[in-house]
Amino acid sequence: MQEIVVGISDIKVAKGETQLVTYALGSCVGVCIYDDVVQIGGMLHAMLPDANAHGTDSKIEKYVNSGIPYLYKKLCAMGADARRLKAKVIGGAKMFDFAVTGSEADIGTANIIAVRKCLNYLKIPIVAEVTGGTVGRTVWFTTSDGSVRVKTTGNETIDV
Repeated sequence: MQEIVVGISDIKVAKGETQLVTYALGSCVGVCIYDDVVQIGGMLHAMLPDANAHGTDSKIEKYVNSGIPYLYKKLCAMGADARRLKAKVIGGAKMFDFAVTGSEADIGTANIIAVRKCLNYLKIPIVAEVTGGTVGRTVWFTTSDGSVRVKTTGNETIDV
Protein backbone atom coordinates (compact mmCIF):
# COMPACT_ATOMS: atom_id res chain seq x y z
CA MET A 1 0.00 0.00 0.00
CA GLN A 2 1.29 3.44 -0.93
CA GLU A 3 1.89 5.84 1.99
CA ILE A 4 1.66 9.61 1.55
CA VAL A 5 2.73 12.03 4.28
CA VAL A 6 0.42 14.94 5.07
CA GLY A 7 2.51 17.75 6.51
CA ILE A 8 1.49 20.58 8.81
CA SER A 9 -0.89 22.98 7.04
CA ASP A 10 -1.32 20.46 4.25
CA ILE A 11 -3.98 18.50 2.37
CA LYS A 12 -3.57 15.25 0.47
CA VAL A 13 -6.22 13.26 -1.41
CA ALA A 14 -6.01 9.77 -2.86
CA LYS A 15 -8.03 6.99 -4.42
CA GLY A 16 -7.91 3.27 -3.69
CA GLU A 17 -5.43 1.47 -1.45
CA THR A 18 -3.50 4.46 -0.14
CA GLN A 19 -2.55 5.38 3.39
CA LEU A 20 -2.30 9.03 4.36
CA VAL A 21 -0.26 9.69 7.49
CA THR A 22 0.30 12.79 9.56
CA TYR A 23 2.64 13.01 12.50
CA ALA A 24 2.55 14.82 15.82
CA LEU A 25 -0.92 16.33 15.99
CA GLY A 26 -1.00 18.36 19.17
CA SER A 27 -3.44 21.26 19.20
CA CYS A 28 -3.67 20.85 15.41
CA VAL A 29 -6.52 18.78 13.99
CA GLY A 30 -6.46 16.03 11.42
CA VAL A 31 -9.68 15.83 9.43
CA CYS A 32 -10.16 12.67 7.36
CA ILE A 33 -13.03 12.81 4.86
CA TYR A 34 -13.92 9.92 2.58
CA ASP A 35 -16.42 8.26 0.26
CA ASP A 36 -15.95 4.53 0.80
CA VAL A 37 -18.10 3.56 -2.20
CA VAL A 38 -15.64 5.02 -4.74
CA GLN A 39 -12.67 4.66 -2.33
CA ILE A 40 -11.67 8.33 -2.38
CA GLY A 41 -10.42 10.10 0.72
CA GLY A 42 -8.37 13.01 1.90
CA MET A 43 -6.77 14.42 5.01
CA LEU A 44 -6.30 17.97 6.25
CA HIS A 45 -3.74 18.84 8.94
CA ALA A 46 -4.90 22.27 10.13
CA MET A 47 -3.16 24.44 12.71
CA LEU A 48 -5.68 27.16 13.50
CA PRO A 49 -9.47 27.51 13.46
CA ASP A 50 -10.15 30.72 11.54
CA ALA A 51 -8.40 32.14 8.47
CA ASN A 52 -10.31 35.41 8.86
CA ALA A 53 -8.61 36.08 12.20
CA HIS A 54 -5.10 35.98 10.73
CA GLY A 55 -4.89 38.71 8.12
CA THR A 56 -3.29 38.08 4.76
CA ASP A 57 -1.93 34.56 5.24
CA SER A 58 -3.01 32.82 2.04
CA LYS A 59 -2.18 29.23 3.05
CA ILE A 60 -5.76 27.98 3.21
CA GLU A 61 -4.68 24.52 4.41
CA LYS A 62 -3.42 26.13 7.63
CA TYR A 63 -6.95 26.89 8.81
CA VAL A 64 -9.96 24.71 9.59
CA ASN A 65 -12.57 27.04 8.10
CA SER A 66 -10.80 27.34 4.75
CA GLY A 67 -9.07 23.94 4.63
CA ILE A 68 -12.17 21.77 5.05
CA PRO A 69 -14.12 23.38 2.17
CA TYR A 70 -11.00 23.11 -0.01
CA LEU A 71 -10.65 19.39 0.85
CA TYR A 72 -14.38 18.92 0.14
CA LYS A 73 -14.00 20.47 -3.34
CA LYS A 74 -10.93 18.36 -4.12
CA LEU A 75 -12.70 15.13 -3.13
CA CYS A 76 -15.80 15.95 -5.20
CA ALA A 77 -13.61 16.88 -8.19
CA MET A 78 -12.01 13.39 -7.95
CA GLY A 79 -15.43 11.73 -8.11
CA ALA A 80 -16.58 11.49 -4.49
CA ASP A 81 -20.31 11.98 -3.94
CA ALA A 82 -20.94 14.79 -1.44
CA ARG A 83 -23.97 12.89 -0.08
CA ARG A 84 -21.79 9.90 0.91
CA LEU A 85 -18.93 11.78 2.54
CA LYS A 86 -18.10 10.94 6.15
CA ALA A 87 -15.50 12.43 8.48
CA LYS A 88 -13.21 11.28 11.24
CA VAL A 89 -11.58 13.97 13.41
CA ILE A 90 -8.39 13.59 15.42
CA GLY A 91 -6.34 16.00 17.53
CA GLY A 92 -7.20 19.29 19.18
CA ALA A 93 -5.28 18.57 22.36
CA LYS A 94 -4.39 21.13 25.00
CA MET A 95 -0.63 20.72 24.90
CA PHE A 96 0.47 23.53 27.21
CA ASP A 97 -0.86 24.96 30.45
CA PHE A 98 -0.70 28.71 29.93
CA ALA A 99 -1.16 31.24 32.72
CA VAL A 100 -3.68 33.12 30.55
CA THR A 101 -7.25 31.97 30.03
CA GLY A 102 -9.68 32.24 27.17
CA SER A 103 -9.85 30.89 23.64
CA GLU A 104 -6.33 32.09 22.78
CA ALA A 105 -4.93 29.74 25.41
CA ASP A 106 -6.74 26.64 24.12
CA ILE A 107 -6.27 26.46 20.37
CA GLY A 108 -7.03 22.73 20.38
CA THR A 109 -10.58 23.24 21.65
CA ALA A 110 -11.12 26.14 19.24
CA ASN A 111 -9.97 23.89 16.38
CA ILE A 112 -12.41 21.13 17.37
CA ILE A 113 -15.31 23.60 17.58
CA ALA A 114 -14.40 25.02 14.15
CA VAL A 115 -14.24 21.51 12.62
CA ARG A 116 -17.66 20.58 13.96
CA LYS A 117 -19.17 23.84 12.71
CA CYS A 118 -17.64 23.53 9.24
CA LEU A 119 -18.55 19.86 8.76
CA ASN A 120 -22.08 20.55 9.97
CA TYR A 121 -22.41 23.37 7.44
CA LEU A 122 -21.26 21.03 4.65
CA LYS A 123 -23.60 18.28 5.94
CA ILE A 124 -20.72 15.83 6.44
CA PRO A 125 -21.36 13.59 9.47
CA ILE A 126 -18.56 12.93 11.94
CA VAL A 127 -18.54 9.15 12.39
CA ALA A 128 -15.56 9.00 14.75
CA GLU A 129 -13.63 11.43 16.88
CA VAL A 130 -10.45 11.14 18.95
CA THR A 131 -10.01 14.68 20.22
CA GLY A 132 -9.06 16.79 23.21
CA GLY A 133 -6.93 15.59 26.06
CA THR A 134 -3.27 16.42 26.51
CA VAL A 135 -1.46 13.93 24.28
CA GLY A 136 -0.02 14.22 20.80
CA ARG A 137 -1.23 11.86 18.12
CA THR A 138 -0.04 10.32 14.85
CA VAL A 139 -2.73 9.30 12.36
CA TRP A 140 -2.81 6.70 9.58
CA PHE A 141 -5.87 6.96 7.30
CA THR A 142 -6.67 4.32 4.67
CA THR A 143 -8.58 5.96 1.83
CA SER A 144 -10.13 2.76 0.43
CA ASP A 145 -12.29 2.05 3.48
CA GLY A 146 -11.98 5.09 5.73
CA SER A 147 -10.24 3.21 8.52
CA VAL A 148 -8.08 5.27 10.88
CA ARG A 149 -5.39 4.19 13.31
CA VAL A 150 -4.25 6.66 15.94
CA LYS A 151 -1.14 6.29 18.08
CA THR A 152 -0.70 8.63 21.04
CA THR A 153 2.52 9.91 22.54
CA GLY A 154 1.68 7.60 25.44
CA ASN A 155 1.90 4.59 23.04
CA GLU A 156 -1.85 3.91 23.09
CA THR A 157 -3.21 2.67 19.73
CA ILE A 158 -6.82 3.41 18.81
CA ASP A 159 -8.60 2.09 15.69
CA VAL A 160 -11.59 4.16 14.55
